[in-house]
Amino acid sequence: MSDKKKIVIKRRLLPEIQPNEQQISQDEPTADTRAVEEPRIEPVEPEAQPTQNTYLESINSFNLVQERIRDIREKDRSIQRVFKKWDEVDLKSVKKKLNQLSDERNAILADAQTTENLLNEALAVLETEMSELEEQLFDRLVEVEYLREKGASLRDAENSKLRALESEIEELRNKIAESKTKMSELQLKLDNIRSLPRTINKLTTSTEEAEPLYKELVAKYRDEARVSSAIEKIVQDEGVPRPYAIIHLWKAALKPRVSGQP
Repeated sequence: MSDKKKIVIKRRLLPEIQPNEQQISQDEPTADTRAVEEPRIEPVEPEAQPTQNTYLESINSFNLVQERIRDIREKDRSIQRVFKKWDEVDLKSVKKKLNQLSDERNAILADAQTTENLLNEALAVLETEMSELEEQLFDRLVEVEYLREKGASLRDAENSKLRALESEIEELRNKIAESKTKMSELQLKLDNIRSLPRTINKLTTSTEEAEPLYKELVAKYRDEARVSSAIEKIVQDEGVPRPYAIIHLWKAALKPRVSGQP
């Protein structure tokens, strides 16, 4: 009698799905449900506050220089009034006061260098800001052109994006125009400051008191060339500005000899 052999069939069990793997599989979107999101360039706002601070600092510095120039001009006019009004005041006394004004002019010229540096710095900052704005404008224009080319096939989200881009473009253009205006303003102020070594004497010397006296002299002698020649001689001999030479000549030729009479 032969022995019967027992056949054992081993079943291969399927591996269990780990919970974390199953979660990943469930969370992963399928090709049908995955939405393709178009890339968007986010606006990079320039550093507006530092730019504004630099701009204002340069403007304030320029205004301070102009205020000092006006102050010297008013002092100069006051000296002319006193010189015209009082017989006791002669050119010797006047020249001492004019030397003080000359020192003040030199101080302005020295300090104007700081103002020039600030204006140059503000211009450079604005140029950088405008360059960044122009780059942003170009990017937005390209996006708008791309969306408009799609025409009627635009989705609702794309239509909203198009309107937002058009609004950004308008805002960027306004900012660029504002920057250009500020740059033009700063350039004019910079030219003014750079010209001060040539113009400060004229800017700080009053003409309001002397010009009417010049007309009186011309009317009296009926020879403008002769009057002008006499004035120029005083300017050269005494080393005083033209208005003081006019007043000096007028006092010698026409002014009544009464102290304090205007």
